Amino acid sequence: MKNKKKIAILIISLFCIFSTSCSKEFDKDKYVAVVDNEGISKKLFEKELSYYQKYYIEKYGDTFLEKKSKKGDSNYKKLESDLLDSLVIDQVMVNDLKKNKVKVTKNDSKETIDKLSEKISSKDSLIENIKTFGVSEDEFDEITYQDSIRKKHYDYFLNKNNIKDSEILKYFEENKNLQKKYKYDCLIFDDKNEAIKIRESIKNSEDFKKKMKTKIKNYDVYRSDFVYIDDPLLKKSSIIKVNEMSNIFKFKDSYVILMINSENKNEKNLLIDAKEIFLENEYNKYLEKLIKNSNIKLFI
Repeated sequence: MKNKKKIAILIISLFCIFSTSCSKEFDKDKYVAVVDNEGISKKLFEKELSYYQKYYIEKYGDTFLEKKSKKGDSNYKKLESDLLDSLVIDQVMVNDLKKNKVKVTKNDSKETIDKLSEKISSKDSLIENIKTFGVSEDEFDEITYQDSIRKKHYDYFLNKNNIKDSEILKYFEENKNLQKKYKYDCLIFDDKNEAIKIRESIKNSEDFKKKMKTKIKNYDVYRSDFVYIDDPLLKKSSIIKVNEMSNIFKFKDSYVILMINSENKNEKNLLIDAKEIFLENEYNKYLEKLIKNSNIKLFI
């Protein structure tokens, strides 16, 4: 659900400029924000901040949070800002659920943990994984509780909305980019000269497939799921036909050769995917409206 919330985050910063003062008094040393007279504790903020600090340091190295973006802000400052926005939106969701008599309890995190455990084989394995970040089981329960709020709120929206199938069908028919999906394979190189050498040796799709299967190679391979035409790699390749191969193109710090291997034109499947996109878009509009109508005050 984090991706669903990103669209709404900027509204918080804009709206807080105009928000009126809260009727209850909140100690600024104990709270980081207030949403409609519901405080977000500094303790919760610091607990989640600590978790994400450990996660990013473990994943990207000790200096990652000190590095600055082009705008001059450090990754640490961005993490703080994004986390605060995230917790505020979580509280907006909780307030909406309570208002509509949907119970929110700590037990809601159990389903989230169970699903994660299934992916990693067991809960014990999951706990061992999170401990590598220096995070306790109790801390992890708190994090997954926040995640469960997002799922519960989205499920509530799906159950309460009055969206008609005809609206979804119209959306699908009006958006041609949703009417076809592609699968592709990539050869990914660190060195441009190596990419040039390999590309020159590929004369047809069979040659490309052999390069994908080669056991000893100085490049990586990547196989996509079915994606739309606006997928970043596919878009960059400038190709749209099955078995068509791209020229070498640069993507981030790598050099890529891409070939489309199949396409999906099954209207039933594509309509199901379009429905999911449509519902997510409608949910984001609903969430944005909730944020605009909330009385939000930030203390940091």
